Amino acid sequence: MSADSPATLSALPPDGNNAEDAPLSLSPVIDALHRGGLITAHHMAAARFWATDYRIGVMGQEDPDLDRTSLGLSVRPLNGRMGSINRYRYIHDIIGHRYERILVATMINNQPMHEIACHAQYDPRHMGDVLALLLDFLTRHYDAMPGHLWRG
Repeated sequence: MSADSPATLSALPPDGNNAEDAPLSLSPVIDALHRGGLITAHHMAAARFWATDYRIGVMGQEDPDLDRTSLGLSVRPLNGRMGSINRYRYIHDIIGHRYERILVATMINNQPMHEIACHAQYDPRHMGDVLALLLDFLTRHYDAMPGHLWRG
């Protein structure tokens, strides 16, 4: 799913096929939470959206779904990057540094659950629930995100 797509997360089919077919792979922790039934396809889509926006807007990576037919002459890559930055900032302002560090450890650094729990100073037995709650929070904020943040 492109980082600049104006789709809402609630538009996903209940079987979750879109979440598994997207090109950006998610961390083993997120996959395990999904297989264990702690998170849904909507949560996986929110995780994918956040990770894509973080990689493009913060780390400066290229959008994996960007149409490359313009041979670099289009302003679309810049608009897409600005959209990713704006969405990242919107979510960052809501969740703050502490929970962003958990998302980075999980979805960018692919750390195992026990390392994430140690890093975040949570009981490892409850870290799955913490991540599920954080992804639920993320899903709700993506669903309620103002339309102008989807431009770019």
